[in-house]
Amino acid sequence: MSKVTGAWRVVAQLNALDPDYPAGVTVDGLEIALHRVGDDVYATSNICSHAFALLSDGEIEGFEVFCPLHGGGFDVRTGEAKSPPCVEKINVYRVRLEGQSVSINIGGDHNE
Repeated sequence: MSKVTGAWRVVAQLNALDPDYPAGVTVDGLEIALHRVGDDVYATSNICSHAFALLSDGEIEGFEVFCPLHGGGFDVRTGEAKSPPCVEKINVYRVRLEGQSVSINIGGDHNE
């Protein structure tokens, strides 16, 4: 099965996303974490760049998600590592909201 890139995929409903905890989804084999901040949603890699851990098992405070393994944080808007022991950024993905539908696009350059 080939991967489709550049297409928008509905992955969640806004009202189902908890503002305190990320949600994990898989799109074309990629592990993605969805982060709700107010009425906005951000999508990042679900895998911590420091140690293999799912960010969807962590918590969100403001625009920062914290890894459940060692407590390092990432800015969900940019993927930048914000607190130790994390130093390497994670991928971010484009998000589109249409009503309650949350769509992401995994194609193209994610970190622009």
